[in-house]
Amino acid sequence: MKKYLSFFILALFTTVSLGQNNYQDVVYLKDGSIIRGVIIEQVPNKSIKIETNDKSIFVFQIEEIDRITKEERLSKNKVYDGTRKGFIGLKIGANIPVGKFAEEDDGAAKTGFQINLVDFGYLFSDNIGITATWFGASNPIEGVESDYLWSHGGLLAGPLFSLPVSEKIEWDVNPMIGISWATITNTDLDLSYSVGLSLGSRFRFNVSRLIALTGGVEYTTAKFNWDIGYQTMGTLAMKGGFAFRLK
Repeated sequence: MKKYLSFFILALFTTVSLGQNNYQDVVYLKDGSIIRGVIIEQVPNKSIKIETNDKSIFVFQIEEIDRITKEERLSKNKVYDGTRKGFIGLKIGANIPVGKFAEEDDGAAKTGFQINLVDFGYLFSDNIGITATWFGASNPIEGVESDYLWSHGGLLAGPLFSLPVSEKIEWDVNPMIGISWATITNTDLDLSYSVGLSLGSRFRFNVSRLIALTGGVEYTTAKFNWDIGYQTMGTLAMKGGFAFRLK
């Protein structure tokens, strides 16, 4: 009888322990942020200290906190919840011409510069959302004075597919479509408009609750029509930047 009683007590203790281990402290802040982990220190009516799964430690004053609960741990395929669902930022980097745009007897474009003044994304679920960008770029022209440049840009949008790599790193894939424009600076060539297509991939490293560092590559193509003829522009942009994380 003692043998079975001991076994029952051990099983009950194990079940309770496992159940507790499957739960974590969740701190909801008044600014909309959610922090998950283990509360390691609490000063009544003053502050709490919480340690997240990646061993980061945050201290919050009681007036910053909306509520504190215990909840079941998120599975690994969930978006990291010390984070937020959206972001908006800026990226800069090299713009490398490819295909006809780079050929000497065609576009004759050389490696230039690109800036994405708006790099936006928002997840409606753990892995799917929307993304948009507004960019401008310039490329020197082979054999032509430096005052003359291919100048082009676009406003594109599309679906966002995101996959968490770790608790702080997320990988995005974002096909986009929109309007693109192009011209050659310091000439009488008018702006030409076209449908632009893009396929990009970026990594986001969430360094804090409000800031993320970003880096990735993006292929963009469009075909423009002037009176002097057509020009297909294909570029591969390698960029890095930062983003503010949204609720």
